[in-house]
Amino acid sequence: MKIDNIENKRNILRKLINSGINITPPLLDFILMLDNPVEMINQIIKETSFIPSFKSHLTEKFLKKISNKEIKKSLERILIKKEPPIIKEDVNKKEVLIQSQINNLNVIKKKTLNSLEQDIKTQATDFKIKAKSSIFEEHDNKYVKVNSKNTDRITSIESTKSLFMFKPIAKEYSAQFKILKDPTGKIYTNGEYKDFYELTLDKFSRLKKLMRKRVEAHSADNINNILRLSSKVVVSVIGIVNEIRKTRNNNFIVTLEDLTGLVNVIIRKDSENQENIKITERILNDQMVFIEGTYNPGEKGKKGIIYCNYISKIDIPRDHKPNKSYDPLSVALISDTHIGSKEFEEKLWNRFIAFLKGKIGNKKQRDKAGRIKYIIINGDLVDGIGVYPKQEGDLIISDLYKQFKKAKEILSEVPDYIKILYSSGNHEPVRNALPRPAVPKKYSEELINIGVVCIGNPSIVQTHHVSTLVYHGDSILDLNKLIPGLENNKPIDTMKELLKCRHLAPIYGEKTQIAPTNKDWLVIDKIPDIFHTGHIHINGIGYYNNIALVNSGCFQSQTEFMNSLGIHPTPGIISIIDLNTLKGTQLDLKISI
Repeated sequence: MKIDNIENKRNILRKLINSGINITPPLLDFILMLDNPVEMINQIIKETSFIPSFKSHLTEKFLKKISNKEIKKSLERILIKKEPPIIKEDVNKKEVLIQSQINNLNVIKKKTLNSLEQDIKTQATDFKIKAKSSIFEEHDNKYVKVNSKNTDRITSIESTKSLFMFKPIAKEYSAQFKILKDPTGKIYTNGEYKDFYELTLDKFSRLKKLMRKRVEAHSADNINNILRLSSKVVVSVIGIVNEIRKTRNNNFIVTLEDLTGLVNVIIRKDSENQENIKITERILNDQMVFIEGTYNPGEKGKKGIIYCNYISKIDIPRDHKPNKSYDPLSVALISDTHIGSKEFEEKLWNRFIAFLKGKIGNKKQRDKAGRIKYIIINGDLVDGIGVYPKQEGDLIISDLYKQFKKAKEILSEVPDYIKILYSSGNHEPVRNALPRPAVPKKYSEELINIGVVCIGNPSIVQTHHVSTLVYHGDSILDLNKLIPGLENNKPIDTMKELLKCRHLAPIYGEKTQIAPTNKDWLVIDKIPDIFHTGHIHINGIGYYNNIALVNSGCFQSQTEFMNSLGIHPTPGIISIIDLNTLKGTQLDLKISI
């Protein structure tokens, strides 16, 4: 027991020293008497970091603010009851005693750090020798690497003191993640008519269930019952858009379909219907809508028609309350690295690694780096082979296995306390139709061996209680082409449209390929806390009804193929979302940080 106590004492002192916290011997003895003292000190360090008045001296005052019930009860029983009342004459004596104990702790700290400092000095000497070469210069005790090709951009490397002080808080936490949704191994299809029918039926049923959650949609009737009516009456209906067209008078005629029939709906362009017109202009075939209006029965055998008074999509509730983590950790969201391409921006990737390791950036940025516990790669990690016409001219690595070998090499540079999750995109060696399975083990085995978790697309990942919907974003280009006002350089607006219709590829038959499976994996059944897309190589960050939205840009400069699509990429911009607040930050690696 004594040996265990000594070892616990050493561990606790080491953690306190690393966190820059001083403690008095009595409080140290008190903590050692608790159950699981090492675990308790982790909680104390974590919680005191959020107390604004806390500096570096751990006292009873701050222990009383810790949420752990065991600490509070033990403190009341052992310290408060046994400690005599404080009188003014004793204050100076206590301050002298505390200062003496702090001095003793500082001596222990100095001895503990002595050998590590010696190692740093040795490394600094070696580094300084290298710094005298033609590509390094020394400025104000910092080493600056000069880019010979572009001297107006530099990579600053912090002094050895700053490197030594980098203490990533994410390293103190174990990874806590779950894969809540992943199509891998569950998406079999024969491509027969039955499969297409089952997919359409499942989509309709799932979307209707979501629409029924809207209060106004509770009274919706089916189309067949409405068509039987013989007089004018106010009706409401839920259906899939079968067709939408504009009349000469700029009114809209929408043909709505459910499992019982079809009905035409007129949305008139007049002053009273301006909001309905705005919504209708952004409606596509195969989307589900709710319509309320006046039904006029047909004459002489003609079908009746509904004159719309109100139209809506399923949407996300405005009062949606997302989940947040209790831990001060964050997730970095990236995609479209395209390893193997001539346009892969390896220098920007190396700056990302330097950022993660606390080697570049000011104190605030290094603190931001130290909170990153997860990296989610949303597809197109490698450039692949034969993905688009004449792709071989854009490749520097033309062997798929060698592309993944290179991917393993660069991902190995990520600090080992950061968990990497990797979802497949349209450049991976999997089927192009959605949903996509995870990259097969025969290609990804080396990644798996270094701890990378491979998942399909779309997937939902939960990290420290926060769920992220990971979707590569193939359908974004379709929506930008078909809906007025949407643009490739504004991906957040398009992501909002996907959430409004609660489907990741709402229109069928465009460039986005959708496999006829018996379950529609593209329906957004569960509202995510974070929605992450990629594919179009344009970064963006925003919010919609309290959901954090990120399109993660890329690590590839413009190719001829991207130029043909009119896309001007924004490589090297990293999006970071704090899991405890869902606040987002963007870091541009192209400029000095």
